[in-house]
Amino acid sequence: MLSAPYAGKLLADAGAAVVKLESPAGDAARRYGPWPGDVPHPERSGLFLYLNSGKLGITANLETPTGRSILRRLAADSDVLVHNAPPSAMERLGLDYDALAEANPGLVMASISPYGLSGPWRDYRAYDINLAAAGGINEGLGEPEREPLTFGTPAVGYFAGMAAASSIVMALLGRERHGGQHIDIAEAETMAGLYNGPEALMAVYQWRVTRRTGHHALDFPYPNCILRCKDGYVFIGAPEGRQWRRLLEIMGMPDWSQEPRLRNRTTMNNLYADEVDAYLEAWLADYTKAELLEIALEHRIPLAPVRTFDEVRNDPSLADLFVEIERADTGPVSYPGVPYRLADTDAAAPAPAPTLGQHNREVLCDRLGYTGAELVKLYQTGII
Repeated sequence: MLSAPYAGKLLADAGAAVVKLESPAGDAARRYGPWPGDVPHPERSGLFLYLNSGKLGITANLETPTGRSILRRLAADSDVLVHNAPPSAMERLGLDYDALAEANPGLVMASISPYGLSGPWRDYRAYDINLAAAGGINEGLGEPEREPLTFGTPAVGYFAGMAAASSIVMALLGRERHGGQHIDIAEAETMAGLYNGPEALMAVYQWRVTRRTGHHALDFPYPNCILRCKDGYVFIGAPEGRQWRRLLEIMGMPDWSQEPRLRNRTTMNNLYADEVDAYLEAWLADYTKAELLEIALEHRIPLAPVRTFDEVRNDPSLADLFVEIERADTGPVSYPGVPYRLADTDAAAPAPAPTLGQHNREVLCDRLGYTGAELVKLYQTGII
């Protein structure tokens, strides 16, 4: 539901004309939600509407010869094809790159799969948690004496989608010299590269392997952690000694801070963090996240509120990120827009996500040359 649609969304946001091809039953994301008022509706899934904004939408049953013919004709008329069909299904569904490239030698195709197109796990399927585990991400998340954790929300597909979109752009830039390209994106490799790159460097150059630390960052001077306050949580840090002294002064130089065993802050972090957490949280409990941020800004102490999704959405500093997209059946809905700005370029709000099969006539007839009668027959036979 995530990787290929997100890659297409990134390309659409950058100005590409993107066609979303679904089965006549619709993309699985349409059944995932969330929906307004928690009322399931295939045209009002927030996930689908976000991932497919700015695209044209057509339907085709790729399990039929005619549906696969539609795909081949569309690929012959396109610069890029991005998909996340399992490797074992690629040839059966007409996604064999060599066959498609015969009709379109300049075609750039990105195939996204859990473990890549080669290797012993090529035919395995996977959920987000499987891929985070396979890439080593889970090993670094959670409390040190507990089981590893995974991401709080599905994220692997988004990382793989970014990898696909960026590699597609590179392939297009080099197409004049190298021709078309078949890009192999393995989601597990994407995650392994993100996490194990810095971990490998630390293992080689510092002779240590990062371990799970929970809400603390060990081997740093205390505090470097997330703690509870009056209305939620804040990250608080003080890597410089003067920052720690200022924090203690704000707290009234508590007696515990004068204990000899708590003078070395790295030792404190590694051995006594839970104890000192309780001291700090007793003080933090009197202040809201906003009040603590003002105190930190005034005294130049590193601190950041841990924001909820609603707080992120309503943060004035992020107001330019969100765009309002209106569709007749949903009304205006706010979505995250592009997280970048190009000089002298205004980022317009993208068109709303297509309804199921909304652009069948536009794409199949106007672009691929099907007649109106042929379109009707495709509908009647369940191919689109």
